[in-house]
Amino acid sequence: MGFFDRFRRGERGTASGLGERRTADSLGATFTAAGLGPGSGRDATSWAAVDMIASSMGNLTGAFHDRATKQSVKDHPLDDLLARPNQDETRFQFLYASVRDYFDNGNVYWYKWDNGDGETVALFRVDPNKVTVKRGAFNRKVFVLEGREYGGDKILHIPSRYGYDGLKGRSVFSECAHIFRLSSELDDFVNNSFNNGVGNRLVIDITKGFPDASDDDIRRIREKFIQNYAGVRNAGKPIIKSNKVEYGTIDTKGPPSNQANQLLENRQHQEREVAKLFGIPLSLLNGTETANIESLYILYIEGAIRPIATQFEQSINRLLPQRQRGRMYYEFSYNSLMKTSLTSRINSYARQLTNAVLSPNEIRRKENLPEVEGGDTLFLPSNLMPLRPDVIDAYMAGAKLKLAEMNTDSPGTAGNHSSLGDDKGA
Repeated sequence: MGFFDRFRRGERGTASGLGERRTADSLGATFTAAGLGPGSGRDATSWAAVDMIASSMGNLTGAFHDRATKQSVKDHPLDDLLARPNQDETRFQFLYASVRDYFDNGNVYWYKWDNGDGETVALFRVDPNKVTVKRGAFNRKVFVLEGREYGGDKILHIPSRYGYDGLKGRSVFSECAHIFRLSSELDDFVNNSFNNGVGNRLVIDITKGFPDASDDDIRRIREKFIQNYAGVRNAGKPIIKSNKVEYGTIDTKGPPSNQANQLLENRQHQEREVAKLFGIPLSLLNGTETANIESLYILYIEGAIRPIATQFEQSINRLLPQRQRGRMYYEFSYNSLMKTSLTSRINSYARQLTNAVLSPNEIRRKENLPEVEGGDTLFLPSNLMPLRPDVIDAYMAGAKLKLAEMNTDSPGTAGNHSSLGDDKGA
């Protein structure tokens, strides 16, 4: 029995899709239990970078658009699927884990759960460490999971842009292993230094009072001292000295090393290198810059988010029915990631409103405000005239009439300006 076939029992002959929901829940629980890829870059900077990008992707919203008009398509059947991929995971959890797979493993696999009519009704993330890929008939990808083969109609594959060989993508951690290895070594050096107590360490000399102490006796004396005098809760307590026990210190710093002296500079250099690999401005990653936050987020979106979002968008397009793929496309909105001051945001909205770029309701949606009746109308700069065909026709008709009157009132024109004189003479 195949890995996914075990969930298909009970799918047929059920009312209102209840069997489908139960099997989807079971499948989701199986995939939710699957761990993330191990990765290799577990230093603090790379961990923070991956978490930042994955969280941003999880917060993005998107919509399907008509290719001809560029307008968003309301109430598309796939909107509900992307808003809640399956019964076990929220949209944020699903996208967050998928982006983590993208970095940790280099591959994202989504299993498409179809109903009896061939429509995709649920998406499940598959643990990339359990999938192998090969080429089958007509040179198409075949995905092997637990001995069972699946085609592209069931598995949606999003390979990373790092070292893609036509079958699988590679993790950024494996492609740039030397950079992350140095970061890990720096972290290990710091941890080992603190764990080994670099500096002055306390020495308890019991050779005079307990010359025949066994290993268990030494252990008990050490534990008793830690319990009574070590830690935050015992700070400030006096240490009681007896004639049988002597206390001293030992310097474990050792000779100064170049590695220790250059530690701070090396760590700063590695932070810059890791930030460059992920396309994140360093000052945004470490939170040291707040004055020019808008420019930083623009760089962040273009360098870190858009490359991944584009791959996800193009993969989501493959969920569309074949008849719609040439007419529609999916696109993320980055408005939720843009950080600006209130003054800058209002000035930007005002310019876009008065130049027919955004409608009032589009602006209100950006600010999480309810829509208003008639708020979908665009306005032209000329006295904020509504940009509608009937208004444009009326405006042009009025302009033609005005032009005709001007031609009639101009001197030297046939049928000329005598009417004004006639009025005065009347």
